[in-house]
Amino acid sequence: MLPKSYRLRKNNDFRITYKYGKSFSTKYLVLYIKKHHKDDSRVGFSISKKIGKANERNYLKRRLREIMRKKLPRVKSGHNLIFIARKGITGIDFNEIEKNVEYLLNKGKLFNEE
Repeated sequence: MLPKSYRLRKNNDFRITYKYGKSFSTKYLVLYIKKHHKDDSRVGFSISKKIGKANERNYLKRRLREIMRKKLPRVKSGHNLIFIARKGITGIDFNEIEKNVEYLLNKGKLFNEE
């Protein structure tokens, strides 16, 4: 489970990230990135009610949280990240979602140099 300190939860943080952040997208996901002055990077997820029923949306959020829990140690600190799910994402498997997330993080240059 993604620790609470790494979750983006406040409405104002979401609003600022949407308004001033950069966005990158794939067929199934959109990523908004906004730099901030805190130590840790925080992640938020937004899934529209147009995508399936509540249990499908919650299942998708759990999958995205797990993917980010594994990838967060490699992500640069000091960023707000918001993942927005698009229609059709419920029909793909975990590995495909993980590839989409990795692609977006690479595109946003968010991985630490190794």
